[in-house]
Amino acid sequence: MRVMRASLLIALVAALALPSAAGAAAFTVKPLRFDVVTGPNNTTHCSVNADLYVPAGVSRAHPAAAMLATNGFGGSKSDFTDLGSSYASRGYVFLAYSGLGFGDSGCKIELDDPDWDGKAGSQLVSFLGGGKAATDGTKIDYVVHDARDHAGRARDDDPRVGMIGGSYGGQIQFAIAGIDPRVDTIIPIITWNDLTYSLAPNNTSFDHGVTYQTPGTEKYEWTSLFFGLGIVDGIQGAGADPSRNVGCPNFDNRACGSKLQMDTTGAPNDATLLFARHASVESFIGNIRIPTLLSQGQTDTLFNLQEAIATYRGLRSRHVPVRMVWRSSGHSGGGTAQ
Repeated sequence: MRVMRASLLIALVAALALPSAAGAAAFTVKPLRFDVVTGPNNTTHCSVNADLYVPAGVSRAHPAAAMLATNGFGGSKSDFTDLGSSYASRGYVFLAYSGLGFGDSGCKIELDDPDWDGKAGSQLVSFLGGGKAATDGTKIDYVVHDARDHAGRARDDDPRVGMIGGSYGGQIQFAIAGIDPRVDTIIPIITWNDLTYSLAPNNTSFDHGVTYQTPGTEKYEWTSLFFGLGIVDGIQGAGADPSRNVGCPNFDNRACGSKLQMDTTGAPNDATLLFARHASVESFIGNIRIPTLLSQGQTDTLFNLQEAIATYRGLRSRHVPVRMVWRSSGHSGGGTAQ
């Protein structure tokens, strides 16, 4: 079982958020690929594999709102077969994609870093807004447009779009919304606030939220599990992008250095802290200005309640519309929602 799919919680939130329908409406599913440009200097091209769910009857004259989602760690776009179908049957355009380094998407795992995963996702927002074509030339003009983005700018490629996803697919929402004010709302489920706390916690010297100044102790089992999943995914995806397995296998080279360093010393050094925090909403929470629904698990030994509380307080202190839901289950098991 993939440890980070959060399927039950995603289904629960979807059931609560979606309008009821008398019967499932027809929809189509089209596989697409995108060339996206990523990296701190915008010099790295990555191929992204996606599925586009389109409700019957949606057209330029009758546009619909959209949803964007990507997988949890070790997953792919296929994880959204049920959820994408559910949204499409209720009239939403739904774009599900395999994140960088997963499934048949190219490039390596970058921990949901805004410079990599955030930029890749932002270009898919452009596709939903009609401003970018898929590699086969597909462009769309049937998603509702907003007059202005959340920075107050009028744009021709600004779709009405929300995001949903769990764990790794939860943090990506912050990464995209933090650089792209066209995103309208997000539902990050069982995800992190500061990845350094998640993977090497220290509960005795918080500076703010769950961010500490004195390094904590590595969660060796969790970090080893993720490396194993990532390496296997890279081998399986070698046909789509062989370069995923060059150097540090299927991870940014800094990830291998950080893993070796933590395994050797038991705690992260400054370079590891910098790498992990750059991929954490804690470091750019001031860029998140849109309505946010957080959902976190009470029995979660990976991303615990303190992480969601830190994000909640950080957003609320900046007057961002935010709500939080706790449930009994999380990465460590548990039962139904509370």
